[in-house]
Amino acid sequence: MRVAHRPAWTTAVASAAGYLLVLDLVGVNIALPDLRRRLDAGLSGAQWAIDAYALALAVLLLPAGALADRYGRRRMFITGLVAFTAASLACALAPTAGALAALRAVQGCGAAVLYGTASPLLAAAYPAGRARNRAIGVFAAASGAAIATGPLAGGALTGLFGWRAIFLLNVPLGLAALAVALRSVRESRDPRPRPFDPVVTACLTAALGGLMWALIEGPHLGWGAPGVLLPLAAAGAGAAGLAARRVPDPMIDLSLLRNRLYAANTAAAFASHVAGAGALGYFSLYVQGTMGTPPAEAGLWFLTYSLPALATPLLLGRVAHRFPPAVLVALSPLLTAVSSLLLLAAYPARSWPAMVPGFVVGGLAGVGNLVSSQVALASAPPERAGVAGGITSAAKQVGIAAGVAVLGIPYRLDGLGAMLATTTGFAVLGALPALRLVLRPPARADAATGPDRAPLRAPQGGQR
Repeated sequence: MRVAHRPAWTTAVASAAGYLLVLDLVGVNIALPDLRRRLDAGLSGAQWAIDAYALALAVLLLPAGALADRYGRRRMFITGLVAFTAASLACALAPTAGALAALRAVQGCGAAVLYGTASPLLAAAYPAGRARNRAIGVFAAASGAAIATGPLAGGALTGLFGWRAIFLLNVPLGLAALAVALRSVRESRDPRPRPFDPVVTACLTAALGGLMWALIEGPHLGWGAPGVLLPLAAAGAGAAGLAARRVPDPMIDLSLLRNRLYAANTAAAFASHVAGAGALGYFSLYVQGTMGTPPAEAGLWFLTYSLPALATPLLLGRVAHRFPPAVLVALSPLLTAVSSLLLLAAYPARSWPAMVPGFVVGGLAGVGNLVSSQVALASAPPERAGVAGGITSAAKQVGIAAGVAVLGIPYRLDGLGAMLATTTGFAVLGALPALRLVLRPPARADAATGPDRAPLRAPQGGQR
């Protein structure tokens, strides 16, 4: 079939995919109580409904980008869209919590391919400069719009039709995007593609998957059970394999972490998503369970979090360059810590108005979504920009998966208060590397491994 190249349609399709990917992460949080009730699922079943998706997305994000560069971005994008849409329909029909978790993993695989190819497709559709930056901005805004509308859409759909409607919504939207992509998206490849390393992919899957399994199932099975010890052993073997892997052009370039600003930025992105996004599902369980809030009403109240999360990056983007990067990197986890403390003080009243300040401050921490991407690109060598941005994006997804797994332990043991105390600790730890750079800036001679104080700048090329 002849493809008519239409850059505006490429932007529309990529943005629609970005919207769906985030919507399926945010909207499912609101649907968790209804999902648990209708599938008769325990807490671990609810955790896997989120983590199976986030974990597959995190593990396959970098490999998907490398495969797209090699075999064709349009081909991989369409493959990912078909997998995501089909898995969404299967999720809506899932008969048990276990089946839903398995299908969510398949959906996460499709999401990883979509997310890993969307920005390179935009970079190929537009020449470097203002038009490309505008297209990438539209793509980022679509993800932000999903953060803002996800709670409302998730609450309304769940309240009217039940949790299955969250996934059914993807089907017509995915089919429409597929029809446009087949006719209007041009194929492109990288003449010097990034390497695909199946050994690293297997090690990363074992390390993260084994650890998440142990953290989620440990409280239920017992920490000494074979079903926990064996995944922990697999996680250790995978981590050891990653540390020992030596190749000339690594898919996951850990040498980037020698740059202290890049390392601090990665730590802050990870910790902010552990303490922020990882906690949202437990809040949904609390407000719809203990507080008895209907799903649609909960979605409205959650807008006090999601609207600031959308607006803050848009507003700060105009003035971010005026501040030292390390200050901005530390800001997101510190705001997350303040949010957790405010919510810790307010939640015993079981009053939504009392919790609004905590949600608003938590939404302001969304500045990290702007800062993390810009700092990652600015503090890495230009030839490693794609890998640098990919590692940071993967750190966010790993943070969500780790947050769901780790925070379930204090939530199960002592409720929402213990979970909020844990999120505060994680957020503060995530801010410490950046705060150290603020208080003790590196000497100029220490810049051998990269520009630790690189200025923020808008990316002039396509992010991978």
